[in-house]
Amino acid sequence: MIKKLTNIQIHNNTIIIDGHDSKVHIDGTCLEVALLTAENNILLFVTFDCPFEEILAIYLFDLQQNRIIDKAMIYQMYYTGFFSDLVIVSEKSLSFEFMIEGGWTLALFDKPKKSLSHLLPMSMVKRPFSLTRYFSLKRNV
Repeated sequence: MIKKLTNIQIHNNTIIIDGHDSKVHIDGTCLEVALLTAENNILLFVTFDCPFEEILAIYLFDLQQNRIIDKAMIYQMYYTGFFSDLVIVSEKSLSFEFMIEGGWTLALFDKPKKSLSHLLPMSMVKRPFSLTRYFSLKRNV
């Protein structure tokens, strides 16, 4: 089950959990929402507070390993966007609005999946090179 967390903060680009520094640094300045997943990972939605070229960074933070295990960024030059309308659809998926009409759906995987999506990048979504993914991100049409 996905549930919202209130004990997470971002301070100087560091994730703070229950007032303790995780020593994990991320990009972004404004924590929009933090969610606890069924696998006991934390899903973070972070914006950069740049009004004319806003970026939404999505991080999956593994509490046990104390590291980011997956990441995606949504942006387009000269576009602005606001993170809104987060809806938890099921224990493995959620939807939200950012930058495009119809929004996005994020689906969490039960276990990491092999991925060659870096060979076919999606417009507006940038992800670091990795052969495995812990979540998928799709535009709602």
